[in-house]
Amino acid sequence: MASKAVRKMIYHQKLRNHLKDKTQILIVGADNLQANQIQIIRQGLRSDATVMIGKNTLTSRSIAIHAPATGNAAFLGLIPHIVGKVGLVFTRGDPEEVSEAVAGYNLQPWLCSSMDIGVCSMWQWLLSSHLHLLGKSS
Repeated sequence: MASKAVRKMIYHQKLRNHLKDKTQILIVGADNLQANQIQIIRQGLRSDATVMIGKNTLTSRSIAIHAPATGNAAFLGLIPHIVGKVGLVFTRGDPEEVSEAVAGYNLQPWLCSSMDIGVCSMWQWLLSSHLHLLGKSS
């Protein structure tokens, strides 16, 4: 088993690479997930997105360090919203399609890096209403 410092360094490197390669980040609620559920979610989203779940402080610090190099200031706006049991979903595709796929795994999409807070809360409400009508509410 690698030391804690080595694991943190690896996490920073992975997050930095995703920030450079992907254009969108979704913050999703990741409460009450088991390891095998996370693995199934990662496998299901593999073609469209990458899921990262880690400690909030480490994630926030890593985004604060590496996001300015991407030139996307919206990534920094996500930091205050990394609270509680959350995961990050990185994608280059359409965030609405990815959020619908994520919701299919009973994860709650909270916020997207391409949307401001007001638009996102409306978008979240519309998505939850749509999923409720489809009978997919959690």
